[in-house]
Order: sequence, then structure tokens, then C-alpha cells
Amino acid sequence: MIALLGEAVTGDPPEPGRTGRVLIADAESVLVDRRLPTPPQPEIVRVSALPYLLPLIEQGAGEVPHAVAVVDRVGSDMYGVDEQGEVVDESIEGTGHPVHKVRHGGGWSHRSMQRRVEETVRRNADEVAGELTRVARRVHAEVVVVAGEVATRSAVRRALGATGARVVEVEAGSRAAGSDDAELDGAVRELVAEQAEQRRAEVVARFDKAHGRDEGLAVTGLSGTVSALLASNAENLLINSAALGDRTVRLPAEPLRDPAALGALRSATGATCRADEALPVAALVRGGTVTPVGEQAAPPEGVGALLRYA
Repeated sequence: MIALLGEAVTGDPPEPGRTGRVLIADAESVLVDRRLPTPPQPEIVRVSALPYLLPLIEQGAGEVPHAVAVVDRVGSDMYGVDEQGEVVDESIEGTGHPVHKVRHGGGWSHRSMQRRVEETVRRNADEVAGELTRVARRVHAEVVVVAGEVATRSAVRRALGATGARVVEVEAGSRAAGSDDAELDGAVRELVAEQAEQRRAEVVARFDKAHGRDEGLAVTGLSGTVSALLASNAENLLINSAALGDRTVRLPAEPLRDPAALGALRSATGATCRADEALPVAALVRGGTVTPVGEQAAPPEGVGALLRYA
């Protein structure tokens, strides 16, 4: 296992700047190899029957699927990022010409040429909007960012199909040769983080509301949360790693009605495990969601769950 991890670390060139990395391996292969924008402090090394997924989940909690298009009259450069952080690249070039308005003069001929230009620009914007709609739907984008030439990005935004995403125009970004992408990247990161925080706030608000109702569609604390997970009744696990601390749980020999649902993780049953390892795994293998929450929103003992049914 140590040899596999060593090969993974030394086999790829290092990323520029100070970045982090999550590696999870068993005795046969590296199962997870993901980059983080910042290194964990301090470094974490664990040997356990269960994978420690929280650092990866906490990183992902600050991001949402999104699509970005930088447009001008001719076409667009665009990409989408899905829930797993995988990037889908697209580049669209308009097919119609001309795309520059002619100078004044020329009577009826001039006006005809003007109409041709405007129609070409509109057609190109429609083409870009159609492709951007497809990319946004493909990655299930929650935010669509449109940058570039002012008139064109507005036309693309108007022509966008239904995506269910928040659509935002930004001033940064250009298709011109030599343009600096740093400002656009910063604007996109800010919008993505803002949307991710809104998503998390909505989950916390749902949890607070459900916990205060008689039908009991939320539980708090380690005992209630474990019971919900073992009953496959946890729709969303809320967790704060600092508040949860070093608490442990004991997984029974047959923790689920269908033990096969744990797959290869059955070897961990009948043993005492760290709760910060076992609870996220238990939530994910049964189709639930894990939402890391801040200290102020943390339930008692650092964990709680929104339930599927009372």
C-alpha cells in the first residue's frame, strides 16, 4: 500500500503553487487521487478499514456544477464542470458572415447589409446559446456564467433555453488573443462559492425547520443519526468534523437489512470505527448526501440527519 501511494505521489509532476492532494488506496490499487486547491493543515495519514472521505467532501462542498461561456460576435469558448469536478470543454465558432457592421452610406444597399450583419450576429448568438444550454444540462449546472462582448453576451443570455440554473453576466473575460483569464477565473470561483454557500444554507434551514416539527423529519446527535443511517432513512447527513471529534461507533455484524449494500466495506462491520469515517460512508452507500456545516450550525455531537420519512 505504501509503495502504491509513493508511486502515485512521484508519478505525476507537482502542481504549481501550494496545493493539496487526497489519496486513498487499498493493498491492490489507488482508489482515489484528487487535487485540492490548498494543502490540509496538518497533513492527515490514516490506516483504517474505512476510507476517510471528509476532507474530499468538505472540499467539494465549496463547489457546485457550473458552465462558463466567453462570447463574441463570431462564437464562443465554453466549458462545464460537473458534480465530480470533471471538466467538459467546448468551443463554438459561428458559421454566418459578415459579422461587422458596415460604415454609414450606401442607401438601400447599406440598410440591407446592416440587416444581414444583425441577422448573422443573432444567428451566431442563438447557436452559442443552444450549445451552452446543452453543456449546462449535461453537467446539471447550478450557475451559468456568460462573459465577453457586452451585446453578444446579453443576446446569448436572452436566447438560453431552460437550464434551471442561475445565469450571471460578468464583465471579466475576452476571446481576444493574449487576454488574461485570471480575472474571469476569480469571478467564476466567487460565483460558484456563493452558490455553494446558498445551497448549504438551504439545507441547514430545512434541517432546523424539520427538527422543530412534531413529525420528526430530522434527528440530531450520534445515536439518532446512526439509527437513521442503518435504517436507510438518512436523506442528508449534516456533519461538522471538529464538533464530532474522535467519537467512535460500532457497526453491528449485519448493519443493514441488505448487507451487500456495503459492498467491499463489509469487512469493517462488527468493529469499532471512527464516526468521521463511518458516517459519511454509510450515508453515501445508501444514496444519501453529506453536507459539511460550520461550527455555528453544527448539531449536538457534530452530526444530524434530514430523514426520508418519519
